[in-house]
Amino acid sequence: MSRCLKQAEGDRTAANHNRSGRMKLQIISEVEYEVSELKVDNLFNESYCVFDLEATGINPERDHIIQIGAVRISAGNDDSSQSNPSFMTYVRSPEPISPFIEQLTGVTNEHIADAPCWEIAYEDFRTFAKDTILVTQAGYEYDWPLIQAECHRRQLPALNAPILDTKLLYQYLYPEEQAIISTNLLMERLGVDDSGLARHDALSDSYRIAKIFWRLLDQYRERSIHSLNLSHPMTIKRFQLPKPK
Repeated sequence: MSRCLKQAEGDRTAANHNRSGRMKLQIISEVEYEVSELKVDNLFNESYCVFDLEATGINPERDHIIQIGAVRISAGNDDSSQSNPSFMTYVRSPEPISPFIEQLTGVTNEHIADAPCWEIAYEDFRTFAKDTILVTQAGYEYDWPLIQAECHRRQLPALNAPILDTKLLYQYLYPEEQAIISTNLLMERLGVDDSGLARHDALSDSYRIAKIFWRLLDQYRERSIHSLNLSHPMTIKRFQLPKPK
């Protein structure tokens, strides 16, 4: 039996002992989704794992994850720099990477040829992120569904850690915002400088999201908001891909 299959068998055995997250996520239309029952008691007394993914596309039903990047940060240390513990792995995909995705992400078929299978890469990521709250940007609509799909295909347990999305954190502070909360919008509104960080590289994007997250935490601190409790659904606008002409 291959190492990947052994890992999958072990995770299936352990799955019954994992607690399920309380957060509820519901797609309500092509342009909006709702988040509810998300709770963090003390935002400033937690360890966080900021992560990002690259994939062969954005459709979880047919596309596959090809890179995972992550950085661990502590709310007690006001530092989102590249000196924090980091994680990066390529992931072997059952489907080849298209030339478009190779050019967009810099992840090539050569990179993933000898990369770990999903079972191993996922377990390594879970180990790195242990005992943290996960943080992502637009992850409720992209990263999280991709992870769920990869795990469902292999009967692996989904991540049971709480997940915060910087889109939600920003809208919680600015409910009047009408624009789609993109990475560029957050950087502009929060004054984030991402000089030296590549785009569409999972680790570089994780550092970028960490910078955004720290600015958001600063604003929560300034407003004396120490906890997050979504007892009622919050509606968030989904990113819209340009329609072909």
